[in-house]
Amino acid sequence: MRQDHRPYWLKQISDWLNQTYVDRFCRPQFEVSGCDLRVINPRHLQISGPNISIGNHVHFMTLADKPVRLAVFEGLGSISIGDYSIVNPGVRISSADAITTGHSCMLAMNCYLTDADWHDLQHRIYAPGAHRPIVLKDNVWVGDSALITKGVTIGNNSIVGAYAVVTGDVPDNTIVAGNPARVIRTLDATHLTTRQQLFTAETSYDDFEADYYRRQLKGNQLAGWLRSLIKPRTTD
Repeated sequence: MRQDHRPYWLKQISDWLNQTYVDRFCRPQFEVSGCDLRVINPRHLQISGPNISIGNHVHFMTLADKPVRLAVFEGLGSISIGDYSIVNPGVRISSADAITTGHSCMLAMNCYLTDADWHDLQHRIYAPGAHRPIVLKDNVWVGDSALITKGVTIGNNSIVGAYAVVTGDVPDNTIVAGNPARVIRTLDATHLTTRQQLFTAETSYDDFEADYYRRQLKGNQLAGWLRSLIKPRTTD
């Protein structure tokens, strides 16, 4: 569909049902989960193992063909995602040591964070192999399909370009890209915005979102929505 034909009240019901599913089936899988946990398509959020924690206002977006998978290997590792972070479809985070992100981090589609090799170079039978912790500091943006390997620390406000392979530390306020990743440029951190500001602004995030969807769905009727499902038009 080119547009959402649902009436606003129907979206509200759908959102309530979705959040009920999240609170009933997703929250219990986390060691700790903060307020305002949101998951789009929560059936495709895959949690495996203990010691997985998330902060406040953490949002996940998943798709049927691109689930989000957070996995701790046999209880050896841990995953901690900071406040105000967003995790997009296809993201994988696999830990046998410790993976920690600060607040306002953004993980783009298909990126992969792994703190272990998963097999030794010579003895390839048993996992997890060599492992060292990963740390993403505050306001880090990891681009589409980027790979963050064991032992890496990424500094505050830094950006990892799409498809980059990061094998070494990244300084604060830096853009890196390539395979292996190298510094492309530095950032002026003076006026950087963060996702935290969405939730600490004078207008609350909930009010902002509700007002947006009221305007987007204004005028939609139940009959029109049903018609778009049964007999869609080229303009739908």
